Amino acid sequence: MFNYVTASPLTAGRPPGGAGPGRPAEGRLRLLAAAERLFATRGLEVPNREIVAAAGQHNRSAITYHFASRAGLIDAVRERHETPVAQHRRHLIARLPGPGERTTRQLVDAHIQPLAAEMLRCAPSHWARLNEMLLADQPLRPRRDAAPPPRHQRPGAAPAELLDLMVAHLSQLPEPEAAGRVALTVRFLDSGLARWERDSEVDASSASGLVPLAPFTLILADLAVAMLDSPSSVPYQADSRLPCPRLAADQALRPGLAVGRRTAPRASAGGRVRCGRRSPRSAGRRQRRPWLRRSRRGERSGQERGARSARAGCAPEASAGS
Repeated sequence: MFNYVTASPLTAGRPPGGAGPGRPAEGRLRLLAAAERLFATRGLEVPNREIVAAAGQHNRSAITYHFASRAGLIDAVRERHETPVAQHRRHLIARLPGPGERTTRQLVDAHIQPLAAEMLRCAPSHWARLNEMLLADQPLRPRRDAAPPPRHQRPGAAPAELLDLMVAHLSQLPEPEAAGRVALTVRFLDSGLARWERDSEVDASSASGLVPLAPFTLILADLAVAMLDSPSSVPYQADSRLPCPRLAADQALRPGLAVGRRTAPRASAGGRVRCGRRSPRSAGRRQRRPWLRRSRRGERSGQERGARSARAGCAPEASAGS
């Protein structure tokens, strides 16, 4: 299943991130391995000094020396894995049959097989967890017209070519729902591989209870196919092909209850069920007659003044005059 694994050209060619020819490669590789492990297990906020110490380097500026900056280090870690994954994925896409003959399973395998093969090649792997972490703050469906983010913030998800093939394959769904479903499925596959990677590290001593990566990948692919091929339950308007704002539950509530604060319905004299809220017509009448509220407020204030004067032992002015 994972017999096609390409070798990364980064270790043989020009190293990215500012490391020029003639610089020691051993220290650079140690920094890459230490950074990937610490990023995956502790997060992207790990200080540079801890990465340098974990790599066994004594020069505090080793990251700047080999990668020019911290962002260059993250770029180098990503390119170390994304290059063979992209090559493997392009190979699988080229072998896909025509649009009318390809299956959902073939498209799902084109996404997940290169990731699983890279995890096997780099065992013990930390790449799936780091990939999930880098995707956490990225939108599910990035805008096509948006400016590209910095290199160290770009997600390592499937290329746009594979995502477009998946969306086009779901021709039975409207385009917005198909694109959203593909994005959720891709994120689900990436998170599932990261979960297996965490469990494999925790259960390293008792690996008998952990499903091997190859069968686990097949299980993830089965679930992803079901997610993509499941029929839609969202009602759509025939003209715009957009989700209808009134779902079945909302339509069931509207005849008896109004939106907002509600009270228990009560029966009127005519037998009709009335809601506890005032109707908009009565509320409008109260707003159009502010003078009525002012006159009643004045009557109440006069009565209160008379009551206070009586309690104090003084007759009100009106009664004294009479």
